[in-house]
Amino acid sequence: THIDNLAAKVRESGAQLGIAFDGDGDRVLMADDQGNPVDGDDLLYVLARSWQASGRLTGTVVGTLMTNYGLEQALAALHIPFQRAKVGDRYVHQALVEGGGTLGGETSGHLLCLDRATTGDGIVSALQVLEALGRDGQSLREALGSLSKVPQKTVNVRLGGGAA
Repeated sequence: THIDNLAAKVRESGAQLGIAFDGDGDRVLMADDQGNPVDGDDLLYVLARSWQASGRLTGTVVGTLMTNYGLEQALAALHIPFQRAKVGDRYVHQALVEGGGTLGGETSGHLLCLDRATTGDGIVSALQVLEALGRDGQSLREALGSLSKVPQKTVNVRLGGGAA
């Protein structure tokens, strides 16, 4: 999901935030009031912090091998347990169920809020973020204030040979 047009519209219109869903609606990404992109790692942080404060957070928050290390550090600073699963919502789901957690997701915006839905649902996830912002009285940018993501780069390596 590319949100460049959404980010530009948010800046142009002075909106508080923008919400984008992928084609089948299971992923959500956002743009803050300045048009900055907000990915799944950012949204996990917003939800984990808010749910912890409200007593709703249970078990371990689950990300993937691709989750930004800055999220892991920020959650540790809040004493929120974090676990990495293989990439893919089914692996995140499995780790949540095994660990008794209800919140997990991927950088792509495929979030799982298992106390509200049994699978990833972008609309449910977006509503959870909006509810958290309203409850906490913060803008999206304010809610992300203490999250400092670290630079990361994905490199694909081609292997010679043939079929595996």
